Formats: sequence, C-alpha cells, structure tokens
Amino acid sequence: MEDLSLYREVFVEELVDQLDRIEQDLLVLEKETSDEVVQSIFRAAHTIKGSSAAMGFEEMKSLTHEMEHLLDQVRSKKLQVDRDLVDLLFVALDGIKDLKDQYTACGTLPDISDVLERLRGFAKDTKAPVKMKELPELTLEQALQLEEFKESGLQPLKIQIRFAKDCPMKMARFQLVALEINEKFGAVVSSDPALPINGQLEDEAFADAVFMIGSGHDLEEIRSYLADMTDVEQVMAEPYQFAKKLSKPAPAAKEAVSEERQKQGAQTIRVSVERLEHLMNLVGELLIDQTSLSELKRSLSRRFSNEDFVNRLTEVSDHMAHIVEELQESVMKARMLPIEHLFNRFPRMVRDLSQKLGKDIALVLEGMETELDRTLIEEIGDPLIHLIRNAVDHGIEAADERERKGKPAKGRVRLNSFHEDNQVVITIEDDGAGIDPEKIKASAIRKGIITPEEAQHLSEQELVHLIFQPGFSTAATVSDVSGRGVGMDIVRNQIERLNGLIDIQTKLGEGTCFTVRLPLTLAIITGLMVNVAGRQFVVPMNNVLEIVKIPMDEIQSIQGEQVIIMRNQVIPLIWLQDVLQYEKKADVPKNLPAVVIGSAEKKMALAVDELLGNQEIVIKTLGSFLGKVPFMTGATILGNGRVALILDAVYLIQTYCRRK
Repeated sequence: MEDLSLYREVFVEELVDQLDRIEQDLLVLEKETSDEVVQSIFRAAHTIKGSSAAMGFEEMKSLTHEMEHLLDQVRSKKLQVDRDLVDLLFVALDGIKDLKDQYTACGTLPDISDVLERLRGFAKDTKAPVKMKELPELTLEQALQLEEFKESGLQPLKIQIRFAKDCPMKMARFQLVALEINEKFGAVVSSDPALPINGQLEDEAFADAVFMIGSGHDLEEIRSYLADMTDVEQVMAEPYQFAKKLSKPAPAAKEAVSEERQKQGAQTIRVSVERLEHLMNLVGELLIDQTSLSELKRSLSRRFSNEDFVNRLTEVSDHMAHIVEELQESVMKARMLPIEHLFNRFPRMVRDLSQKLGKDIALVLEGMETELDRTLIEEIGDPLIHLIRNAVDHGIEAADERERKGKPAKGRVRLNSFHEDNQVVITIEDDGAGIDPEKIKASAIRKGIITPEEAQHLSEQELVHLIFQPGFSTAATVSDVSGRGVGMDIVRNQIERLNGLIDIQTKLGEGTCFTVRLPLTLAIITGLMVNVAGRQFVVPMNNVLEIVKIPMDEIQSIQGEQVIIMRNQVIPLIWLQDVLQYEKKADVPKNLPAVVIGSAEKKMALAVDELLGNQEIVIKTLGSFLGKVPFMTGATILGNGRVALILDAVYLIQTYCRRK
C-alpha cells in the first residue's frame, strides 16, 4: 500500500507539470499557430496518456487519447488551428484537471462522455497537401555541427518520411529508419520525434518523421532508397538553408555548448515541503546556538582578553558564524521558487474573464525569474487572483468606452515582480478608468463606514484606501466576477498576515497600480532590537521606515494626542511603554529614540528606551497555550537564552492610527 501511495504521488506531481505546460502552450497557440507548440502539447498529452494508462486510470487515458488524435490532425495539416479548436482543447484540459482533483481526493470521478463526444466529432478526415514540417529550433551545438559538415563538403539535408497508416509499430519503424539513415547517408543531427527514444516503445500517433542530416549523397538516391523500406508511404527531401551565417566555433561558443551540455545533464530530485520545513527549523535552531556562542565569546573576551582559549573560541565562533550563514543561505535557496510558478496561473484566468465580460485584455507578465519562498507563493496566490479579477472587471473599461476616451480598444493589465532590499515587490497595474475618490467617499458614507464629517478631513489618498474597509464596494451590481462587497479587506488581511504591505497608486482615467511588498521568507527575518522598560522587543525591519531621535521640545499635541512633524507630514507618536503597560522611566532623555513604522498609507512613531541594532532572528510561534497576544506576532530566542517578543507593527498601526 505504501508503494502504491508513492506511485500515486509521483503520478500526480508529473501530471500537474504536464497540465501546466499544456495550458501555457494553448495560450501561445491561441495567439500564433506554431508547429513547435503543437508538438509540445502533443508530447505532454502523450505523456499523460502513458502514465495514466500505467496507473489504470482509464478515463484520463481516453480523454488524452482523443486530444492526442486531434492534435495529430493539426500536425498532419488536416485541421487548422482556430478559436473553436483552442476552446475545445481548453475544455478537454479542464476535464483532465477535474479528473485529477477527484482522483487526488479519492472522490467520484466526473462524467467526461460529453467532452469525449465533442473531441471525436470535431475533426473531419479531409485530405490536405503534404508540406515539409518544421523541426524544433536547433540548439547551438546542432547548428555548429551542421556548419562543420558544410565546411567539410557535406550537404545539410532535411528529410521527411510518412509512414503507412496501418504500420503496426510506428515508433519501432521510425528507429529502424533513423538507423539506416545514420549508417548509409550521414549522421542524424536532429529529428522529430527526438532521438534517442528512452523507455518503452509505443505506437505513437505521429504522421510524419523529420530528420536533419549532413550527407554527401544525391537527394534522389536518398529518396529512392528510403521509399523502398517497409511501411514507408512517402519520402520528401530538400537542402536545409541556414537562416543566417554562423561563425566558426569561438571559445565563447564552445563554452556555451559546454554549458548547454551541462544543463542537459543536470539532475534534480523532488523533495517534500515537510522535509524542507524541518531542515529550515534545524537551521533556525543552529542560528540561535551560534548567536549564543557569539554572546559567550564577547562575555569571555571582556574577562580574559589575552587567554589562548579565548582566541581559539573566537576563531571557532567566527568560523561557525560563516558556516551557519552559508547553510542558511543554501536552505533558503532550496525553498525558493521562481514566481513564474505563480504567475503562470493567471493568463488562462484573464483569457476566460475577458471572454466572459466581452473585453479585449492583454496580460503582460514581467519579472518571472524573481524568486520567492514557496510557502509565500502558495499563500499569496488568492490575494493576487482577487486583485487581477478586480482590474479586469472594474478597472478596464469596455472597448467602445476606451475608444471614446482616446485609448486603445485593447486594455492592458501588467503583473511585475522584483527584489528590493530584503523584500519581494509585486505590482498589479492596469490602464483602466482609475479609482474615483468621490465615488469612494459617497459609497463609504452610504454604507456607514465613515460619517460626512470624517469624510471632509480625508485626503484623496486616504479616501482611496477606504476600499480596504470591511464591506466596502462601489459595484452597481453583484456579479460572479467581483463586487460582492467583500474581498479587498480580506486581501489586505492575508497580505499583512504574511508580514507584507499593500499600497495603491491611482489616477482617474489613466489606471491603477497595487503594490504588494512581501518578505523573502517567513522563517527567518531581520529585526530591529529595541529596549523597553528593561525588556527587549523585535520590530520587523520590513515595517521600519525610519529610525530617528526626536528632540523633546519638537513633540506636539493635536486633539490631545502626541505627534511629530517630519518633512511636513504629521505622524502620531506612541510610547511603547504605555501600549505594553510598563512603568515609564523617571528620567526622559533630551532626544527620544523612536522607530517610524508604516502600513499602506499610514505611519506612526514608536517611542522606545533604547535602539539596540539589527539582528537575524528565527520566528517562533507563541503556541496554542498562550493564543493570540495583543500587539505580538511571535517570539524569538536571543543569544543569551532569553525570549524576545516580536511586535505586530500592522496591528499597532491599525489600533492607534485613528482618523483625525
């Protein structure tokens, strides 16, 4: 039973990868017909068919077989790629996903008979003139090999072979033909299907095989010989023309080829998230012990400055610090994934929403290589989905309205990500109507979120940020896309729960940009250590905007609350001793240490007793016994073995930054 469970897990993991590949390729195929993309979809469907057959998953095998047959009709030029075909392939893809979900959950498999009927009835066996297929793009190594053949007097040739329909073992026949070509006419540089074929031979439903070779033989000789082979129905051959002249292999080119070979030979293994989490926890414990060792070293150095054992301890401590830092970085990288894994979910969603709403919208994806902790990638998906759906539904206007405004009929949503300092920044930007502060104000007053008197004192930026209030919505009608009066407050709460921030920039008539800032990881963060009433606390650095010392005579009072003025901006000042209900020190310094923290558009200054500097800390939960402690988001263990609580900066701001 354990082996069966393992096989199911491997099958599902591979299935997810292949389904993602098909979805991305279909989105490309919808925009531009490409033999290479069709071939990629065909191979993915064929892989799923083979693995599902091995698992005894007959429903999925049948569905992918019909997809494969339809794609083969396209490859053999009997079908043209159009919107109806792509839509049907998307329907089939959704059917496979539904089967996968129920298979994983051990539930009742959905009825796919309707999808099968649509697939079987779509293609008509019409004759079409045979054309030479395009081979997949040559690698640098293959192109250089053909160039070397040409320089040595051999002719680069492209050969296409069509096998008989009743050929019983087409893949085996394909390999025999490849062997004959290689031995009699010249080395095979590239082929479709690709060589070598690994694993079990199957009767793959490909129509034509194509070979790229370097040969000194006459074209007619080659055609005549291959046409006489068993099960070969037709042979076409022509000289291969280079798209551009290649230079002789330079050292840089040779290095590129070497790198390509290394990439092709690179090996990877799948590791469960639980093991990575356990490994990160162990690194965290090691970091705590290393900090303790450093603290011990400093203590002994003050007492025994010239002793040999202290010098030796210093060497060991410094070396251990270096090793722990490298180990932490390596484990962090093992947990990181390109954000491409997240962004690839959205093109299909935008495509379907655009069709549903009757809008023409382009989704532009940038920064796909940006890496983020895989835990964060899983957690941030839902908030981003909601932001993109809002941009498509509320942000982008209808085509006729855009044309009246002098805009292109096609709207644009741009999703970008990049690293900034120790954070990942994700922006969701549209070129739509923008957010109207007056509509926001009217809706907020109507729903009782603010009073008319409060509205008079709010800036346009503060009005815009009211969309994050619970129950807020400006939608005239409720739809299944958005506009139910819930969502944006949940988006903000989910992002803040990940120690992230969200902000809005909008311009009426030009568009809106949401900016989400996230820490690189949730396991280990950089914190600012502060002293309050003889106790140490941690302020997460991703919430820290500025560290200042405030002259006491510059502290002002507005409506009974203390504030400071920084660059013509009024910032509330909160004494952390009062928040935590500690007794204030009798002697107040002339210049008060303070930490300016921020969340979205709001800022506040925290007055503390002492600023102790930055430190890498391992986040520990407070556990179910303590539950939720006000103003605290977790704890960490310091080098001296004591526990320091981590302040919840967002909760502090939400609690004390009241509207004036």
